[in-house]
Amino acid sequence: METPVNRIREFSSQIAELTFQLLANCQEKEERLAGQFGITAAEFRTLRMFRDEPQLTVKVLVERVGLSGSRLSRILEALEEKGYLGRSIDSQDRRSIDVSLTPKGVALARNLEERFVQVHEEILEGIPEELHEPLLLGLQKMLASVEKKLKEM
Repeated sequence: METPVNRIREFSSQIAELTFQLLANCQEKEERLAGQFGITAAEFRTLRMFRDEPQLTVKVLVERVGLSGSRLSRILEALEEKGYLGRSIDSQDRRSIDVSLTPKGVALARNLEERFVQVHEEILEGIPEELHEPLLLGLQKMLASVEKKLKEM
């Protein structure tokens, strides 16, 4: 006889496996998309941080991208060498480094974001329309729950 505890355990196991597979597939999707633009997946994720703001500090980027300062520094250096961004010392706080997209970087970020959304539109085409809203709500709830759990850990 299936008990509520057994149901939760089985459901949790299925969710764990699905999120594992989803993460792996999302990483591959990012790598392929980034490759189409001649950048790495890490560079792609870094550029995405600028979609709402033209300039960020290295400190903010470290927090948002979730990488070590040294790893982020290498990514920023590569993007700077490719002409996508520039770095400068903050005139108000010499310990702070500002990072901003160049016009070439703005164009790339815009194209990346457009293609990224298009890929997700194509993914949604494989899901019945009546499931779109419940899927979005479920993903929002899942994200909030994961973020809450991370704060507790």
